[in-house]
Amino acid sequence: MKININLLKTTPSNMDFNFCIFGDPSGEIKEWIEYHDLTLNLSGKFTNIIIPSNTKLDDLFIQSKSYEYMDGFSPNLNKNLHVGHLSNLIIASSFQSMGVSSTISIMGDTLDGDVDQKETFEEYENICNIFNYKLGDVYYASKMEYKGNLLKDGDGDYKGTKIFEIGDEKIVGVKSNGSTSYFYQDVSLATHLNKNTLYLTGFEQNNHFETLSKIVPTVSHVGLGLVMIDGQKMSSREGNVIFASDIIEKFKSEFDDEKIAINILKGQILKSKPDSIKNIDTKNIDNPKTSPGLYLSYTTARLNSAGLLPSGNDKFNSKEVEYSYLKSKFNLTPNVLLKTLVELCSKINNLYMNYTIKGNEENQMMFQPLLDDLHLGMKKLGMYYIEKVKKQD
Repeated sequence: MKININLLKTTPSNMDFNFCIFGDPSGEIKEWIEYHDLTLNLSGKFTNIIIPSNTKLDDLFIQSKSYEYMDGFSPNLNKNLHVGHLSNLIIASSFQSMGVSSTISIMGDTLDGDVDQKETFEEYENICNIFNYKLGDVYYASKMEYKGNLLKDGDGDYKGTKIFEIGDEKIVGVKSNGSTSYFYQDVSLATHLNKNTLYLTGFEQNNHFETLSKIVPTVSHVGLGLVMIDGQKMSSREGNVIFASDIIEKFKSEFDDEKIAINILKGQILKSKPDSIKNIDTKNIDNPKTSPGLYLSYTTARLNSAGLLPSGNDKFNSKEVEYSYLKSKFNLTPNVLLKTLVELCSKINNLYMNYTIKGNEENQMMFQPLLDDLHLGMKKLGMYYIEKVKKQD
């Protein structure tokens, strides 16, 4: 028997890691406790649920929703990639690394633009590569063809077009000039795939995908929050749009290391929930207290300098870290795992101040599972393991 991971809370950080609920367990939780032979411990108004050390958390909780495909990063080929695109890519990369789904892309290529589409696609492939985002099948909006029977001839104000009717709503699929709409292209792809597909786009498209799911129920959507730079909203009208290549180069030049630059950017985006507003702080990128990606990088580099290397384990040692990963995957919230990894780094660095690693086998055995969990957690978020951090003068 398994339950929803969100039904339980964890015990306070000053206690051994277990689960708890406020008040008495519900019937479902009581049945779950009895099924797994778990122990209860009353603590004031809370009921603590003690998890045996040999219990696999995977066996306790319902698995996350299964998606056959994810369209996480499909920019318009008629525009240069900007920081907003990076947010999509970073979140999609973390979902992919956590095992949420394989990927597809539908590239916008139907509008006129000032950039060469071939060059833009090459830039797209390159940036996917450096962010550890593995491309699956690539589709093009201009080649989408709807083969269903829901498209009708429009009349009245819609005369000369072909429309989809969803309840009382009419949505143009084919315009009077023969070109297709964004909605037509998405319906065409979704019906072609005919599999559970997760789309990641800006929150302003929430209504679009809600309507799309009425035609194609296999469609799910996560609306991503706005990305700001140093507290300022980007706007092409205001002329303050920052291109992806520029901010990557800025962070890279600070440390002379592209992988550290990627970790910093990923940390800036993943520290917030996907649907919340995000802020990239370019003025304090060298401050690990405000830059989780840098803090994680400093910690692995510190242990590496002491001669400790990750063993490559594919299972977490700590139930707390494992739980954060499972919850992040179930709720599509990588910020939960990142927060736990930051706390793990704090623990590692505090221990480092008091215990020598080099030449001390006992201390190495103490630090090894901590490093292995940090390494695996970073892999689950699509981040790089950093061996050395060199700050530029």
